[in-house]
Amino acid sequence: MPITSTLARRHLLVGLAAFGIAACSDDDSPAQSFVGPDFQNTTPSPSVPSIFAPGVISIGDRAWQWRLTLSPNGKEAYFARSAQFFPFTRQATIYHTRLQNDGTWSAPVVASFSGQYSDIDPFISPDNQRLYFSSARPVNGSPRQDIDLWYVPRQGDGWGAPVHLGAEVNSPDTDELYASASADGTLYFASGPFFPQPGKHFDIYSAERRGEGFAPRVALPLTVNTQPQTGVSDLQAAWDFNPEISVDGKTLVFTSLRPGGFGLGDLYVSNRQGGTWSQARNLGPLVNSADDEYHPTLSRNKQTLWFVRANLGKQLRGDFYHVRTSALDLR
Repeated sequence: MPITSTLARRHLLVGLAAFGIAACSDDDSPAQSFVGPDFQNTTPSPSVPSIFAPGVISIGDRAWQWRLTLSPNGKEAYFARSAQFFPFTRQATIYHTRLQNDGTWSAPVVASFSGQYSDIDPFISPDNQRLYFSSARPVNGSPRQDIDLWYVPRQGDGWGAPVHLGAEVNSPDTDELYASASADGTLYFASGPFFPQPGKHFDIYSAERRGEGFAPRVALPLTVNTQPQTGVSDLQAAWDFNPEISVDGKTLVFTSLRPGGFGLGDLYVSNRQGGTWSQARNLGPLVNSADDEYHPTLSRNKQTLWFVRANLGKQLRGDFYHVRTSALDLR
């Protein structure tokens, strides 16, 4: 995960920078109501951002929470958790929880494929046949300094052995983070340096599915990725990461540290129109604030957005929030 140059100003992860937690609205309690195929919720998600599964998945200052993904029927969730700030320690573990009959989530347990190495950023593919994640585990027995993309294949009700995605997706000496995939199998992810360096930054890439693997990765256009500006002292001003693609492949929500936002990391959206991506738009003050917003997750029907909000200045670690998207300009 990326780190920041100025600790007090930007502490970013696969899309992060500082921390703070907004209170739940009295009118929109954080009910855990994500039941049914494609998240056809029996109870609407809240109209203002509210903490998701408080005390079970979101546990306040007891641990850092990273990237949430849900199964197609909405009854299983995977997310990452770390005791310390991941971009510094590069240590995290992926957890698994199930939605119970009473509408609450079970106590999280370490995922079957995690716990031995540092793993983060789980994502269940739309067909439920793969779970992608980022890991610092060895490749072919060789230790790694950088973080690469992996997946575990569906095996019955669980997952098989981890598979490295290879050189078409992963590059040497950079971190590959936060994979997501559309229904046609196209993979979206971010790639960049471990820490801010002159001439290096995070960009968002895509790679088309080819059989069991992928075509060589391609950087998304400048309507999505920020062009570094000559003479700008902020080494993270051109960092774009945390790409969450919709199932239909037409909506991309991501985190950016570009100038002009509401705070530290902000959430942006771009839409695919034919073969091009629209100019990225800030999702606005309903989700973005003076705190740090990152790690977006879209429901399969695009009616719910989950994300993390955190505030380093308040010494508060990130919690997951959820909000209905009807008030957001997702197009």
